[in-house]
Amino acid sequence: MAYLKVKTALASEGAHLGTLKAFLLVLCFAVMQTVPAAINGYPFIFFDSRGYNNAGKAVVQVVVGKLGAAEDVAPTADANAVPADQAGKGGRAIPMSRSPYYGALVFVFLQSEAFLLALFQSLVVAYVVWLVVRQICPGNATKPYLVIGAICAVVTPLPYFSTYAMPDVFAAMVPLCLFLLCFARRSLTAAQQIVCWLVLAASVAIHSSHILLTFGLLTLLVILWLWPRVRPLISGWLMSCLAFVTGVSAVFAFAFVSHAVFGSWPQSLPFLTARGIEDGPVAEMVENDCYGHDFAICKAAPLDNRGSQFFLWDPNGFYQSADEDTKQRLSDEDFSVFLTAARANPMMQLKASLRNTVRQLGMFGLYEFDTAKRVFAESAPNYLSGSDLGRYGASLAVEGRYPFGFVSGFVYAAAALSLLAVAYVYGSRSVSNAALALGVLIIATLLMNSVICGVLSDPHHRYQARVIWLLPFLATLLVFQTSKRPAPRAQGQGIADS
Repeated sequence: MAYLKVKTALASEGAHLGTLKAFLLVLCFAVMQTVPAAINGYPFIFFDSRGYNNAGKAVVQVVVGKLGAAEDVAPTADANAVPADQAGKGGRAIPMSRSPYYGALVFVFLQSEAFLLALFQSLVVAYVVWLVVRQICPGNATKPYLVIGAICAVVTPLPYFSTYAMPDVFAAMVPLCLFLLCFARRSLTAAQQIVCWLVLAASVAIHSSHILLTFGLLTLLVILWLWPRVRPLISGWLMSCLAFVTGVSAVFAFAFVSHAVFGSWPQSLPFLTARGIEDGPVAEMVENDCYGHDFAICKAAPLDNRGSQFFLWDPNGFYQSADEDTKQRLSDEDFSVFLTAARANPMMQLKASLRNTVRQLGMFGLYEFDTAKRVFAESAPNYLSGSDLGRYGASLAVEGRYPFGFVSGFVYAAAALSLLAVAYVYGSRSVSNAALALGVLIIATLLMNSVICGVLSDPHHRYQARVIWLLPFLATLLVFQTSKRPAPRAQGQGIADS
């Protein structure tokens, strides 16, 4: 009996030490990702950060009973569009494209300490990555995990997005959480499964592009059922679907609550209409009297400027200069306008969509972070104040002294080398079923993300840069896994056991 008690005590002590070690490793990984923001002197923010902050501010103040504060929320416009004192006078329209859930996170952290938002997001990424590394390198995950952390911090965009007051970093959490739930669920504790589920559901709820990405990957997982080596667990897939439905339901719940509280449905920006104008089909439809349709966009004829950015953001553009009723119609008719125009000119839209997808696939530098000076001048003063505004104004990015272009060169080089490494390993080395499944999800994510963002919005470096770090992450994992010869029986194991 005494022996059993001692053995139990030693096992319990070992478990505690293992938990402490994992905590320190995750913390170390997260801190590494905050180094660029620390060097900069302040976390990175973008024009859209104001929209998230204002949406979160309205939610928080409604929760505490200050309904009137909702007047501060700019209706449908982002920070780089119309100043708060010029937009939506007397209106209470809430921008649907700016998640109130993520906005509440931004607002609360910016009210206390902006670096806490950077640390929080870095910790979420670090923990999910830790769980993935443990699945691919179960023998000793410490070394590959720390090496991945260092590589990501130095030559990938991860530290810039994990310390960004934007939800973009959670796009990369979608494939990683799907991998953990659908291929590694049996080796996760109940608490770890709950964390993965919550991160996946939250990722879906905070950005519309994440909804499309998650849906696409869930569909791919159904197809992968035909491939025995990467066959997902049915229970894990169902859990993932539940997370997806929960996230989407949260988006609709916000819409209904917004209508009940503010008396109006949230407005989404007419991104598809803007895209169709620049691609050509919507512009052609407008110039041809909308083919007999009575869309709000028909009043924009003749179009003096076919740029999507001009249409959406310029004060003289049709959207920003329109009255609130017209803006609501543009929002409501967005998909119908795009679909009607695409049907009338299918080849024009198809060519433009393919061109935009290819462009987006190759755009993943940090060049959009160079907008910090404009953000400080045009947007930040509307929601940052006091010492926070001063600290942001004194940051290297605002002063134009942060070498985003120089770092972007390393990002492109790392991505190119990683792609070669991934192709070589999968083509000539033996990898576990789990590593193969992870690779399929990551490559699919890179392709789907470029289609979603390139076709439905303007191609921007920010969109692809938010997920490109998954490529060096995958390459490093594969190098560590294949450096050790797997046990002979591993080749015949199923995905859940590998």
